[in-house]
Formats: sequence, structure tokens, C-alpha cells
Amino acid sequence: MKNFVASVVALIVGFFTLTLAAVMGLFVSIAALIARPFIKKKMTAAYEEAVRQQGQPFSQSMNGTVIDGEYDDITDRVKQSHSRQFCNASNL
Repeated sequence: MKNFVASVVALIVGFFTLTLAAVMGLFVSIAALIARPFIKKKMTAAYEEAVRQQGQPFSQSMNGTVIDGEYDDITDRVKQSHSRQFCNASNL
């Protein structure tokens, strides 16, 4: 009898928890759908401001940007290290 009562209580608590999670998920989903246009508008404004600060004309279809800074070409180093690995492996 104790096991039966414990099982029923566990089922009720589990159902309550599942229902509460579903209701909370529903509210979060609705809030996300409501907030979406406002977030898009803020992101577009922030992007326009960033482009304006960089001194470039704003266009919605920019494919890429270049970040100014130092550049160190490592392609030769990578090729040399790979060729050394293959030479060392062939000598074994």
C-alpha cells in the first residue's frame, strides 16, 4: 500500500512539474516572438553606428570586412613544418 501511494504521489508531482515547464516554455516563446522585431531594430542600429564609426558607407549586403592590424604570413612556416614531419616519418 505504501508503494502504491508513493507511486501516485510521484506521478502527480511529475505531471505538475511537466505542466509547469510547458507553461513556462510557452511564455518564454511568446516573449521571444514579441521581442524579435525590437532586437532586430537595435542590432541594425548598432551595425549602422559601427559602420559609420569606421567611415564606410552603410550597406545591408556587405559580404566581408577587413580588420586593420599587423599581418604575419605563416604559410611558409606551416609548409616547412609539414614537410619536416613527412621527412622524419619516412626516415623511421
